[in-house]
Amino acid sequence: MTRKGRRILAFVLLLTVLLLGALVAWRFLRTRQRQAALGRAEAFYTAGDYAAARDVFLSLGLGERARDCDEQLVIEEKKTEYRAAESLLQTGDYLGAKEAFLALGDFEDAAQRAQECDFRRAERYAEDDRHAEAISLLGTLPDYPGAKALLESCRETLYQRALEATYACRLDEAVRRWGELGDYKDSESLRQRCLNRIVAMNEAPEEPVRYSEYAGYDLGKGVLYYHRLGLIYVPKDAGPETRCMIFYPGGYDEALANNYLTEYIYSPDPPNAIMLLCYANGFGHEADKVEDSWRTLEQAALENNVFLHDLVLCGASMGAYTACQGAAILYENYGVRTRAVMTFDAGMHWEMDGHTLTPTQCDSTAKAGTLFYLFEFGGVGMNKRAIELMVAHGNNVTVVECAGGGHYGIITDAMEYGMLDWVLGRGERPVNSNYTYYPLDKNSTYPYGV
Repeated sequence: MTRKGRRILAFVLLLTVLLLGALVAWRFLRTRQRQAALGRAEAFYTAGDYAAARDVFLSLGLGERARDCDEQLVIEEKKTEYRAAESLLQTGDYLGAKEAFLALGDFEDAAQRAQECDFRRAERYAEDDRHAEAISLLGTLPDYPGAKALLESCRETLYQRALEATYACRLDEAVRRWGELGDYKDSESLRQRCLNRIVAMNEAPEEPVRYSEYAGYDLGKGVLYYHRLGLIYVPKDAGPETRCMIFYPGGYDEALANNYLTEYIYSPDPPNAIMLLCYANGFGHEADKVEDSWRTLEQAALENNVFLHDLVLCGASMGAYTACQGAAILYENYGVRTRAVMTFDAGMHWEMDGHTLTPTQCDSTAKAGTLFYLFEFGGVGMNKRAIELMVAHGNNVTVVECAGGGHYGIITDAMEYGMLDWVLGRGERPVNSNYTYYPLDKNSTYPYGV
């Protein structure tokens, strides 16, 4: 090879070495630059600047890491929206907050927070006495913590408001409230009774026919009327607190009923109650007697602007049959809850199955929550099939063992010792040596043992 050729070869080799060195240097520089860019991208990502990190990752061809940034951007956007929804909730914009939480879909606990918005709104409705709206809203939250308790509270409050309107004979308001309440306790039957009362009032003539067949006698705080069924006493100041009572005498107690209860009415401070004191004894055709006496008492209540409620039925001797059956019949036919039944010295008559409560009637009085107080001499209790049957079907039965006084004494003691006052809502239940109370249940042994 000539000298010239050698020089050309050396130059080519040098140039090759230089080019290779430049390539290595360029690759090294590019690697350093990429590593630096990757470091910046990771730093952006760690700092939460996902948009900047995404751009760098894309420039580096790292599509998967860029998608991670996009996902984080969506999460951050939802976090911002979540905080905005939370702010709306805290400021009381429950509808706006609910809509904002729902828009977040399944993000974190957004669905539950949307339910919280409805719950908070229901609480606000309850505070503002908008219980019907609260009830409607809470019905959509069956599993939300606290919703069942608030629902029951709202229902009970609305129930009491409806009762108040009913007893005050604000019947249009009462019908509306019962309708808002829906199927709760006895709301449907009370709504129907209010509607029936409105119809009866609209159909009444301008000069209503008095429920009494003869002029009444002024007796201080009330008026006593004579009726074909017996005596009717009406307080002059009858109103929402006025109670109602029917007394059924026994087979030979008609005169006693007149004497005993008229003395009660003539007392200086008679109870605030409309009372029907029947003449006819309570034995036989009990259902007819209940219907007749009920309609008479209802008419008396209607004409005195009293909504018949908190009913007490009393029966002496065989009158116990009608009193007990009356509680079942009135609940089954009219939805009327008899609060208490008091029977006086029914004794051996509890054995007459054809006139005592049937199992179905026992179920009705138990459902109505009627309290039974049976005033008897010793030896009457769970040994009487009729009483045992009432107890077995869940009725609240108390035997009041009377110390003495005979048949008439048992009846008159109830007045003299204040039992009638107490059961008609005045005073405390009498506690004295003449009465021993035996509440009965399925495990009771009275009169076999205490």
